[in-house]
Amino acid sequence: MIGRAIIAALLSFGLYQLPIPTLTGLLALTLAYLCYVYWVFKRWNQEFAGYRTHRGHKHSPSNRTLPPIKTLDEAKESILNNSKLHEQFDTYELLSGVQDMEVTRKENQIVRERAKRSNSLLSKKSVRDMNDDLRKSLNMVEEAEELDMDHIYIPFFDFLWGFTFIGPFSYMLWKHRTIILRIRQFLYKRGLIKPMECDYEAMCAKLLLEQTQAIHYYARTKEGNELGNIAGFFFANFPYVDNGCNFQVADLFAVDIDLDTKRFIKAKLDDINLNAKETMTLLWFNTIAAQHVKLHAMANWGVNVDEALADVNPFFRQSSVVTVLYNYFGYTSFNGFFKTWVDEGLTSPGWLKPEKPLVQAFNHGIKENVWQHAQIVDLTKHSEFVNFIVQVRAIFFAEFQRHKDLFPGTDGEAMFVGTILHSLDHSLMDWNLKDPLWLDVDDPRFGKMAELGRVVKVGFVSDIPGLYFHKRYKGSGHPFYEAVYRKAAKINKKFADVMDTCIVK
Repeated sequence: MIGRAIIAALLSFGLYQLPIPTLTGLLALTLAYLCYVYWVFKRWNQEFAGYRTHRGHKHSPSNRTLPPIKTLDEAKESILNNSKLHEQFDTYELLSGVQDMEVTRKENQIVRERAKRSNSLLSKKSVRDMNDDLRKSLNMVEEAEELDMDHIYIPFFDFLWGFTFIGPFSYMLWKHRTIILRIRQFLYKRGLIKPMECDYEAMCAKLLLEQTQAIHYYARTKEGNELGNIAGFFFANFPYVDNGCNFQVADLFAVDIDLDTKRFIKAKLDDINLNAKETMTLLWFNTIAAQHVKLHAMANWGVNVDEALADVNPFFRQSSVVTVLYNYFGYTSFNGFFKTWVDEGLTSPGWLKPEKPLVQAFNHGIKENVWQHAQIVDLTKHSEFVNFIVQVRAIFFAEFQRHKDLFPGTDGEAMFVGTILHSLDHSLMDWNLKDPLWLDVDDPRFGKMAELGRVVKVGFVSDIPGLYFHKRYKGSGHPFYEAVYRKAAKINKKFADVMDTCIVK
C-alpha cells in the first residue's frame, strides 16, 4: 500500500522530468523512509502485534468499566492512619479538619447516566449491519481491577501514521528545548545568567490550586479561626525518588495554603519539615510522575479506535488513535530517553537503574487511582481552574448525552478527563512554572527529581509544533466539540481555547 502510494506520488509530480540530482535526492529520501517504515514495523510487531488486545476483547482492561475511585472515607482513613506513624503530625492542626470533611455536593443519578458508556464499540447503525458474533461488545457489569495507561491495540498503519506525523515532531520539540536547557544551565553555573525571579511560596499555592492536584484538598480551618483561612492538601502514600535515584513512598505529605493570600504556610513529609522550595519540587515531581499519569490511564476508557467508527465519527477515531499512541509514547517509550539525557549531563546515571524509578512512580500513581474529591467545590472562589472545571464538566456531560450515538463504547467521564482535564493540566503546568531553573538540582534531598522536572518542563509540557491535524475543541467543526467550546468560552476563554480533543502532549 505504501509502495503504491509512493509510486503514485512520484508520477503525479512528474518527477521523471526532474534533473538527475533532484531525482536522486528524492529517491534517497524515499529509500530512507522505507527503511524507517521497516523499523517502525519491527517495533509495532514487538510491542503491539500479538501482545495487545482490542477494547472489545474480554481480556482488555478497558473492556470492563472504570475501576471505582477511592471513597472519601477511604481517603480520610489513609490520611489519618498514616499520620499516626509520625510524631510531628500529632499536633498538626488541620488533621481534625480531615476527620470532619464531608462531601458537600453529591453527584446525582442524571449526571452519572449521561456519562455512562454504551455496551458496544460500534454505533447503532453499524451494529444493525453486523452479525451478533462480530459485535464489539463491552463488559458493563464487571469493574476493571485498576487503571492501565498503555494497553490498547491499534493496527500497523495507525501506528505508522503516528510515527510519521506525531513522533518526529515530538522528538524535535524535546531535543531542541533540551539543547537550550543545557546552554542555560551551563551559563547559570558560571554566574553568567540568572533565572527569572521566583516566589516559591506563591508557586506552591499555584501548583495546588491551579492544577489537578487540587483534588488533594481535604481540610480547611473554620471561619474565624486564628490561623486564618487555611486549606490543607494531603497526599497519603506519596511517591518520590530520593537522591540515590531510589523510588520511595512516604506515609504522608501535607501542605497548608493560605486561601486569602494564596501562599505557602508550611509542609511536612513524614518526619521532615519542608521549606517552600523543597515543597515546590515535590509538587512538580508528583504532577509529572504520579498525578498526571492518572489522567492518561483513565483516558483509555474514553477512546474508540475501532475501524468501523471511521465512517460514523472519523474525527473522534483519529483523536482516539492519537491518545492511544501518546500513552504508548509516554509510558513505554519515555524511559528509553534517559540514556541520551544522562550522556548530555541533564540527568544522573541513577535514572538508568534496572528498577526504573520513574516507571515505579508512574505505576504507583496509576494503581492508587483517584480519590473522591467532590469537596473541591469549596475552592471555586479561590481557584480559577476549579471554578472552570466544575462548570464545564456539567456542560460536557449534557452535550455528551445529546451526541452519545457518535461516541459508542465511550465513557463520558474518561473522555472528559482525557481531553479537557488533561490538556488544561498541561497548559497550567506550562503557565505556572515559567522557568525550569526554579527547580533546584543541587538540593541534597530532592535534586534528582528536580533534574527530571527541568527536562519535562522544557520538552514535554507545551504544544507540539508542526502537527497537520486539528486537535482543539475550538475550530474542530464537530458538533459535539464545538458545542462544548462555545459554552466553555463564556466561562473562561483562555482555558477553553487550549482544550484538546486528544492526548497529544
